[in-house]
Amino acid sequence: MTERKLKILIVTHNFPRHVHDMAGAFLLALARGQQALGHEVRVLAPHAPGLPLEERVDGVDVVRYRYGPEAEETLAYAGTMHEQALRSWRARWRLLRFIAASRAGLRRELRAWHPDLLHVHWWVPGGFAVWPGVARRVPVVLTSHGTDVFLLDRFPLARPFARAIFRAARQVTVISSPLVPRVEALGVPRDRITVLPMPLTAERFGKGFAGSRDPARLLFVGRLVERKGAEYALRALAALREAGRGVRLTVCGEGAERSRLEALASELGVADVSEFTGALPHDAVAELYRTSAVLVMPAVTDWKGEQEGFGMVLVEAMASGLPVVATLSGGIADVIRDGRTGLLVSERDPGALADAIGRLLDDPRMAESLASAAAADLEARFAPESIARAFADVYRRAIGDAA
Repeated sequence: MTERKLKILIVTHNFPRHVHDMAGAFLLALARGQQALGHEVRVLAPHAPGLPLEERVDGVDVVRYRYGPEAEETLAYAGTMHEQALRSWRARWRLLRFIAASRAGLRRELRAWHPDLLHVHWWVPGGFAVWPGVARRVPVVLTSHGTDVFLLDRFPLARPFARAIFRAARQVTVISSPLVPRVEALGVPRDRITVLPMPLTAERFGKGFAGSRDPARLLFVGRLVERKGAEYALRALAALREAGRGVRLTVCGEGAERSRLEALASELGVADVSEFTGALPHDAVAELYRTSAVLVMPAVTDWKGEQEGFGMVLVEAMASGLPVVATLSGGIADVIRDGRTGLLVSERDPGALADAIGRLLDDPRMAESLASAAAADLEARFAPESIARAFADVYRRAIGDAA
């Protein structure tokens, strides 16, 4: 029996603005994976300065909605929506306009395109586009990426809204196992929750050639916000330099903390061995993965209670054969198996971070063994084709639930 081909509308506030954009790149991979299975996919996302209202990004149709004057459309794509809304009444007003515009945009797509299923990412703000009315008419799959659920720890008054939105979804996916009890606590039965990571854009990340790595280069990749923990990479670098190691740190990413981090590098005396590259295209990041000695991912629990939901950077590094040192925070332990596929240390402990990095630098055989095991683990657990099929199964269950 031929499987039904679906029309899937992805609803998100984060999606690549062009083919080389890192923002929401995993959602582009998700969309392309479903297309490869024969499904039809469109994406509904917010507008941002300089973007067209409709375009095709790497073969995926994207429709964008306006939510204010172009100069004020700054909530999405930078990973700072929650921070902006929590710190500024003006940003909160823009968020309300954003939600209203997303609801109107979704209704236009429902009339024009008639999707079979909505895949909504992050309960806030995306869930407000479908709740309460739309979720009763069109099956909804809701994915939590972690930050949206961790936000409830600091702002429990939002919990009734989260509970209603999660319960309205036919199926829920989470990107790591620590999120499962949090979603269950919102009233979602366990049999409606599936742990599924986002797919890796595998063709861009491949294992580097032996001997091609710079043994002195440490690498940090991520947005420059508190939760990603770049501060502790700098502090570990300072500890390593003080111990006489001639290492350098490349910080790849952009964000609100960049100026503070550059000042910290100067304060720690490591400005001359710290390179801040800003955000780079996929191919340039892939080259850094292939040529660095160690990836450092010192994620922390931030002031809002948010933690790293999964850590796609870790998966990209694993695919590139790069040894990793990370913190035991959020969903990272779902990706890295301590002592088998990488090394894990406690949050906010630059000394422990430096010690773990030093172990890998001192023992290339151990570093290579961990990297090889990580690549094999990646192939077994995170292959994009397998994840695409698993999401297709979730979609079919949602359609079946709605029938």
